[in-house]
Amino acid sequence: MKDHTPQAGARLPVQAGESIDRTQVIEFTFDGCRYTAHPGDTLASALTAAGVRVLSRSFKYHRPRGLLCGAGHCPICLVQIGDEPNVRSCAREVEPGMEVRSQNAWPSLRRDVMAAIQPPARFMPVGFYYKTFIRPAWMWPHYERFLRSAAGLGKVDPEARSD
Repeated sequence: MKDHTPQAGARLPVQAGESIDRTQVIEFTFDGCRYTAHPGDTLASALTAAGVRVLSRSFKYHRPRGLLCGAGHCPICLVQIGDEPNVRSCAREVEPGMEVRSQNAWPSLRRDVMAAIQPPARFMPVGFYYKTFIRPAWMWPHYERFLRSAAGLGKVDPEARSD
């Protein structure tokens, strides 16, 4: 497992009244790599300090997505924590031993196969697949299954607790 340490100068200087306790260090993993954070760090702040700029891929065209609002108001920095999908990384504090994964990328966040759709995407109107994949009608369930998996977000574990 590869370790990542924060980049020099990636963190803001200590601010009066900040909620980050810089005297302690905790560890967590993101896509199988080990990272460090301080108590009070959000996942997004810890990953940004470590130089991670891409946190997930966009819903439809798999474009790289990083930190945008930093306040939990947008769906850009969604990650999966354990069996909980679609967690806003800018609003969730890091916990020791937390296992975090990127979403909507295969086989990895850096080398997402579905990102190949980006260049021709500008020639595809919104909802193009509803007109493109209607014939033959018996094939639609297969097309639909593929489209849903390609444009999906997190993976829901049917065995997960409902809370």
